[in-house]
Amino acid sequence: MRIGIDIGGSKVAAGLVNRQGRVVSRKKIPVDKQKTYPRVRDDIALLIKELISENGMEKGRIERIGIASAGQIDRETGNVLFSPNLGWRNVPLRADLEEICCAKTSIENDVNAAVYGEWRFNLLKGARNVLGVYVGTGIGGGIIIDGKVYRGFSNVGGEVGHIILNPYGYPCNCGGTGCFEAYCGGSYIVERARRGLESGYRGKLWDILGGDLAILHAGHIEEGYLLGDDLCVTLWREVVEYMGAALAGLANLLNPEIIVLGGGVVYGTQYLIDEIRPIVEKRAMAPSVKGLRIVRAKLEEDAAIIGAAFIEA
Repeated sequence: MRIGIDIGGSKVAAGLVNRQGRVVSRKKIPVDKQKTYPRVRDDIALLIKELISENGMEKGRIERIGIASAGQIDRETGNVLFSPNLGWRNVPLRADLEEICCAKTSIENDVNAAVYGEWRFNLLKGARNVLGVYVGTGIGGGIIIDGKVYRGFSNVGGEVGHIILNPYGYPCNCGGTGCFEAYCGGSYIVERARRGLESGYRGKLWDILGGDLAILHAGHIEEGYLLGDDLCVTLWREVVEYMGAALAGLANLLNPEIIVLGGGVVYGTQYLIDEIRPIVEKRAMAPSVKGLRIVRAKLEEDAAIIGAAFIEA
């Protein structure tokens, strides 16, 4: 058995994974962004120990622990170099968890792990060139070229969330402006809707929420859009146009067989992919998208857990 850990911007999920790539037991905790790295690390270590204990296993029976973390990863040192949504810079996560948990441990970017999990164990089998874009709190990318995970010269490739769509656009957590993530990431979509409501806008979105802004998430924007709420229509169209444009550019660059879309924003909406697909086809060069499939990730929240447990160093 192996353990996969998925560390995102808002939660940490851990799963016990069998040799067939199935998650047989899982646990989850929220990420408190006010906590320092050592405290979050200790929370993750406790989560791992609880998962082992609750399943009646001993540490020695765990083949390995695979970590999938948001951000840029130095796979040689095992450090998380930069994770803007977690506030981490050059933290020794792999070494720390390996020491605390006394098990062989590996680390990978979360979306690389998720795309690998989908590719190896689900709908992407047989495809040699795959692009994964996961839209959650932020946006991450994973790339498979000729059947291998592509990481780039210094192992930090695939940061599609920080390609620049508008150099004079919205500010991003990475310190830049106009990033894909700043236009289409879940936290940014919600923040723009919240600002509209806080400024006094009242419409169907306000009614959907019952005036409770604390429960607002990206799925509510789609719901309001379908009901004709003016604020939601503006936001939704912006998200769809920018996401379609970004994916068209990536299709021109990489010419993938499949673009797989995942993450909380994708899972929390019904029609996002259907509305993006024609924009990609319109904006990309025709040969780049001939035969291209744009699909929804099937393993959903388990993908990064499974991928982390099996992706090779």
